[in-house]
Amino acid sequence: MTTRVFVVRHGQTYGNIEGRFCGHSETDLTPLGVAQARALGRRLAGTDFDGVYSSDLSRAVKTGEHALESLEAPPMQLDQRLREMYYGDWEARPGSEIGEAHPDLMRQFFLCRATAPNGEGFEAIRARTTEAVRDAVSTHRGGTVMVVSHGNAIMAMLAEFLALPIEATWSFAVDNTSLTRLQFSKSGRFTLLGFNDHAHIEGLAEPVA
Repeated sequence: MTTRVFVVRHGQTYGNIEGRFCGHSETDLTPLGVAQARALGRRLAGTDFDGVYSSDLSRAVKTGEHALESLEAPPMQLDQRLREMYYGDWEARPGSEIGEAHPDLMRQFFLCRATAPNGEGFEAIRARTTEAVRDAVSTHRGGTVMVVSHGNAIMAMLAEFLALPIEATWSFAVDNTSLTRLQFSKSGRFTLLGFNDHAHIEGLAEPVA
């Protein structure tokens, strides 16, 4: 008996476009982000979900809502453990601005050797995201689950499931509304079935107002 988990990153946001560190800070989906989420929904047509879980940040919630508009699925459950990394003093600030003011610290951050001032540690985000997924798997054993989260949160989650060292936490690239498929055996054994599948948004253009 295996449990499948479809991990989804939220759609494009204004924070993405502006290059901001929007960890726990709110930022809206762009029109393209909404279109990406709906394209994801079309991609998932015919998939029966036993549980749907999302970060409680609005960009993740709205992505899930738009993706599930035309699908039959159980009510979405919000889980703060699926939030993006908390960036402390860097919250909502442009990366270019931080990089100019603190180039060495930012370099160390991307090498996983330092965290943002007053921000969340790598061990913490890896622990909370994997705990959230394992709890969902435990609730829906033998079923199929959707999890909507964020780019760095998904990277941290995968690094922990794959038992990668802390310095390898940012070893992935996770596109907006991409699908990453996980499988868990009855004993809890983890298998990565697919990663960063974003075929459903290739060539997708910004909607015309």
